[in-house]
Amino acid sequence: MLKFLCLSVLVAAAHAIVCPPNACQMVRCAAVTAESCGGTIKTNGGFCGCCDACITELAEGEKCMSTLFLGVPSTTQCADGLFCDSKTSTCQRMNVKRDVATCADKLAAVNARLTAQPMLLGLEKPHCEVDGTYEGMQFAGSQAYCVTSDGSMISGYMVNRWETGDHMDCQCARDQYAYQQTGLIGKMFYCDKNGNYASVGCSGSVCYCQDKMGKQVGTSTVGIWEKDSMNC
Repeated sequence: MLKFLCLSVLVAAAHAIVCPPNACQMVRCAAVTAESCGGTIKTNGGFCGCCDACITELAEGEKCMSTLFLGVPSTTQCADGLFCDSKTSTCQRMNVKRDVATCADKLAAVNARLTAQPMLLGLEKPHCEVDGTYEGMQFAGSQAYCVTSDGSMISGYMVNRWETGDHMDCQCARDQYAYQQTGLIGKMFYCDKNGNYASVGCSGSVCYCQDKMGKQVGTSTVGIWEKDSMNC
């Protein structure tokens, strides 16, 4: 019961924070200077965007979960080249580019090598879309992992080759990555370990069944504290 009450208070607080148009008229901003700020000064980065804020940059591996809550302006952010990984609540490096060529180019190069050396082992053919971009799932030896359409590896989504299931499309991992690149915070993604959308998703304090594109299925919902009770 105590956990339920605490969660309810947090959810309510997040949803209760609303900034009226005249909010800044009632706020007296404290001066934020380079001398007083040990981090980066973010213009209008304070509550309701009224005042400048001092933002502390976090290094790789440092905790960043506080930056994910809606409604409360954050005083920390991951440093350049890092993003807040919602799975580990730590700052992690941006995805590493696997290949600068298109998937179609790489596939053509691999096929050419295999034609010249049919017995060549260990050369993995990329999986390509009809437009020449990369499919969400790619293989490397015994591992399957998620990539963006240009072949950049998406960290945090790698499984054994035999664990890919009926279809590993990495759609959730891709959508989460695209959202992180916008620099926005607050939206949570519910992905399986293979990068697909999980069968249950949530928006704010409400959870529901979702399809492979992350869209709600049906009308049944439960509170986020009852998420594990859903049978989707």
